[in-house]
Amino acid sequence: MSTHRPLPISSGQNDEVIKELKQVLKETRGTRDVSIKTQQDLIGLSVELKQISQRQTMLERRSMFNSAVAYVIFVLLIFSGLYLQFNAQVDTFNATLVSRDRDNDALKRQVKDLKKSLGQWEQWERDLLEFERLVREDNKEEAVRSFGSLRTLSFAGLLEELIVKFKGEVAREKYDRGVQAYDDRHFSQAAKLFENSITYDESPPYLGDLLYYQGMCALRLEDYEQATELLTKAQTHKHERKIRANIDFHLARAVDMKGDKSNARRLYYRFYLRYRHSEKHRAARAKRRYEQLDKVRSRRR
Repeated sequence: MSTHRPLPISSGQNDEVIKELKQVLKETRGTRDVSIKTQQDLIGLSVELKQISQRQTMLERRSMFNSAVAYVIFVLLIFSGLYLQFNAQVDTFNATLVSRDRDNDALKRQVKDLKKSLGQWEQWERDLLEFERLVREDNKEEAVRSFGSLRTLSFAGLLEELIVKFKGEVAREKYDRGVQAYDDRHFSQAAKLFENSITYDESPPYLGDLLYYQGMCALRLEDYEQATELLTKAQTHKHERKIRANIDFHLARAVDMKGDKSNARRLYYRFYLRYRHSEKHRAARAKRRYEQLDKVRSRRR
């Protein structure tokens, strides 16, 4: 085994080596300082990056929150707009429904009125046909009675003249039947016929005679109050002398029978004075009754 020893270094070289070593050591220390500073800068940069990352994360979260809030606000605004629009449409629809309900009600009323008018016209048509039938059959009394339902028609005036004629004829017919019933001594039946005659014609040309017969029926039926009233009315009309005498005499009797002796006495005496030559028999009766009432009157005094 060989042994090799390094060559001995000279003092001059040793200084240079030491100088180089110092230089290397200085550079090494500088490098270490730079490395430490770099490491510290890296640590600081890392911290800053982490902070930046955290701030970025916070910014992203805030941005997301703001976006969500903005989205929610946007949705709320859209919903509010849609809700307001919906309410406006609902109000418009309700107003339309109310208007249509009013129109429907008005139409229903019109339909009801038209149905009522149609029914009324149908009834008038039936009444007119019935009236025509009665006229053809010469049933004047029923024709006059049925005319009451046609009086409201606009053309009813065209029938008035015919109805007036019918009324007069019906009144006369009932009057004639009443006279016949009176002559047959059916006084109650006669009174009803005379009363019906008046309902068809209140002022016939024979009214004075009708009142006379009515008064005589009332007298025969012992309704002296009505007999007095009717015979008094009959006196206001013109009569032939025979009927006039009957009215005056029977009026005195009616007043006497109802108990008005004072007026009866006066009427009997007036009858006696007026008819003592033409109606001798009844004039004598009137005189006797006058004298009886006069004696009663004298005794009361």
